[in-house]
Amino acid sequence: MAYVRDLMSLGAVTVSPAASLDEARAKLHAHRIHHLIVVDGRQIVGVVSYRDLIGKEGELAVREVMSRDVVTVVPTDTARSVASRLLGRTHGCAAVLERDELAGVLTTTDLLRAISAHATETEPAQARR
Repeated sequence: MAYVRDLMSLGAVTVSPAASLDEARAKLHAHRIHHLIVVDGRQIVGVVSYRDLIGKEGELAVREVMSRDVVTVVPTDTARSVASRLLGRTHGCAAVLERDELAGVLTTTDLLRAISAHATETEPAQARR
């Protein structure tokens, strides 16, 4: 069984709700990621993705395009439970909290990699063809 602690990326990249969309784009590009956790001080207030920024120009702030519905998980949660919680949501990531502090992020891509690795290891050769 896979756990969040085995799949998550440590040290989630964050952005302030007051940050400009250009600043958010620059962080996404610099870190080669698709999601930023939006924090106000130490409190998680949202998530913004690359997709949220498409076609948005002008003087908008992150708070104007972010989603406030953030999935939070802990390192001991199972990958299956997180996948169930992310199913049907517009953002494909969960903020990982450890002792009420942001410890990392788990994305749907991380979950798909885990499934792919597991399938490759356990499927008979003829089933993979």
